[in-house]
Amino acid sequence: MIDTIKTVLERHDISPAARFIVAVSGGADSIALLHALKYMNREILALHCNFALRGRESDMDEQFVKRFCNTYGIPHSTRRFDTTAHARARGISIEMAARELRYGWFEETRRRENFDYILLAHHADDQAETLLLNLCRGTAIKGLTGMKTVNGRLLRPLLTLARAEIEEYLRVNRLGHREDSSNASLHYSRNKIRHRVIPALREINPAFARAAGETCRALEETERIFLHGIEQLKKEIVSEENGETLIHVQRLLESPAPYTLLFEILRPYGFNAARVEDILRSAAATPGKLFPAGNHLLSRDRDHWRVFNTGDDEDERPVEMPAEGEYRVGRRVLRLACRDVDEGFRPPDDARVACLDLEKLTFPLLARRWREGDRFCPLGMKRCAKKLSDLFTDLKFSARQKRECLILQSGDDIAWVIGHRLDDRFKITRATGRALVVTLEDGLESPGEEP
Repeated sequence: MIDTIKTVLERHDISPAARFIVAVSGGADSIALLHALKYMNREILALHCNFALRGRESDMDEQFVKRFCNTYGIPHSTRRFDTTAHARARGISIEMAARELRYGWFEETRRRENFDYILLAHHADDQAETLLLNLCRGTAIKGLTGMKTVNGRLLRPLLTLARAEIEEYLRVNRLGHREDSSNASLHYSRNKIRHRVIPALREINPAFARAAGETCRALEETERIFLHGIEQLKKEIVSEENGETLIHVQRLLESPAPYTLLFEILRPYGFNAARVEDILRSAAATPGKLFPAGNHLLSRDRDHWRVFNTGDDEDERPVEMPAEGEYRVGRRVLRLACRDVDEGFRPPDDARVACLDLEKLTFPLLARRWREGDRFCPLGMKRCAKKLSDLFTDLKFSARQKRECLILQSGDDIAWVIGHRLDDRFKITRATGRALVVTLEDGLESPGEEP
């Protein structure tokens, strides 16, 4: 046990002066790890989470950890969580809620107390269970690499040790520990693998857990080669333009593994495997189809798939503008100012500025996202027959430009397709005495800036 921990720390160049937070449930694994680190005279702080999920049993676990730490003079802290309430509030499972609470508190403490690593007592049997769970759920190569010994500030120094070796350490050192009754329940998928699947695999290979760990470590190396190849291919296929990610369709289709490459490109944007398959199937379809994923949207033009951020939710909220002044609409700003229309007045030749007849406007004006079915009267036309969607087609708007387009509404009418076209009904004429000058600031492309 101690030799294994020393080897891990040396292999990963972890300083002898490093300070460790140790996650301690009270179970065999964490108690063995905590005891070994105390024997090694490392600077440690034990943290125990009481998730209040097993009633008196959870409280007894907490009391056991406190007594153990007091006996061995180990600094420690415990925290009680309302895990069920957190899961309900976040709309997630109890297991995920416990994970969020646990790691959140560990990292918060690590930063506040200036510790270097958070130590977790996962061992070879846990690694084998994780590998089998990922296989059951379906996984790419990353899921086959299992848990990492070092993952940022998380450190798992027992990953090469089997549970039996840890239990032997407890026996030799006459250390008590707590058993979590939920570990025996077959309600959980991990327990089914632990109690039903792994015993059968051990009949084939008694050292199955160790073999699974060696497979994970070998695949870790394979993953590094895989990711290096992905990065090389991305240089030929992916580019950036005006804040968008462009993926060259034909080059991707001609790559050695189009699906895997596209999945690795799109995964950071929130696209899952099923959505990537849909996108690939649409490769030969007419440009224009959209694929959403979280805050991102993928669209197809003639040669590329384009991925862009759909922006803040604030962009979706209409903003009332009752008078002159400056108004923020999501990430953009509209500035309204009244001007006399005299002989010296000249509307600026700038698509980002609209000069409207003040007397024809109905306040409060409204800035909002365009909607399907919106119509207006383009400057020079006398009939309100133009659909905004047709205007976007004329201007060869990308999917991103369509999504981000704002309109200025007066009463029930569109006065300005902001940054693009004025409505004829609100234009300045010889009879106009006062004008409202509306200026758009902060980042909307003009039609000519993107093909």
